[in-house]
Amino acid sequence: MKSLFLLFTITCSSLLNTDDGFIDPTGTYILKGEVQKNKIISHSGEIRVKLLDNGKVAISFYINKGYPGYESVSFVDTLPYADNLAKYNPAAYADCTIIFAFSNKDAEIQQVYTDPQSGCFGKDILISTFFKKSSSDKPVIQDLSAHGVTE
Repeated sequence: MKSLFLLFTITCSSLLNTDDGFIDPTGTYILKGEVQKNKIISHSGEIRVKLLDNGKVAISFYINKGYPGYESVSFVDTLPYADNLAKYNPAAYADCTIIFAFSNKDAEIQQVYTDPQSGCFGKDILISTFFKKSSSDKPVIQDLSAHGVTE
């Protein structure tokens, strides 16, 4: 019985740590905003990711700019996943691509756009930053806009 458990453990570990560097991005990632006088004054947000297969992920994304306007962006979508990256092209912003780069500890988001005066989703709402992984559990993929400001 012990050798069967050991074989199972080694096999599972081998699947998670493949030679090609594949990262299962499944989990929840949090960006904590800076709080001053009971107001979140910088960006905060949450990313939920579920690996559907080796080439596809489901993502719930939410980011909030913070005080004073608390402008925010959110979406839920299924995206291609390759080389530990997922890319999102918002339909309303044809000249914009949001890149999600996953590691075992965080998710980095970068925005690529042609008009630096507007940015993706408007000026300064979305920023290039890191979201820290808070859980590797399979999350619920849902619209996070009603979720409110992440604390």
